[in-house]
Amino acid sequence: MREMKAIGKNPNTKVVDLSKDILLRTTIPLDNHPALRSGFAGYPINPRWNVNKVHAWKTGRRLRQALQQGDLIIRSSDSMLVPSDKEEEEILVTKAATQPYRWISCAEWVKQLLKNYQTV
Repeated sequence: MREMKAIGKNPNTKVVDLSKDILLRTTIPLDNHPALRSGFAGYPINPRWNVNKVHAWKTGRRLRQALQQGDLIIRSSDSMLVPSDKEEEEILVTKAATQPYRWISCAEWVKQLLKNYQTV
């Protein structure tokens, strides 16, 4: 899955408890985690949800379908939902390592902040 590959590049990932004993590392904001769980569990969409929650719900539904099709597996060591290919799993693990901090100027920090956190 494209989303699973992109997670290794983003240091702002969070671990979500999708259901009992199934965890997922994701970049979806905390406000949308209930919608993600709802989609994974197979519940219908709530018509009052905003666009972000609907996207999280669809992501949860796609994760459930990928798990049923065998594209994703639940890793037995930590109950984490991961790609079924061992190569992809190794790529995710190596990219998840933290990068060393480096000193930057205040202006450069503001530019990075604005670039990374722009709203649509």
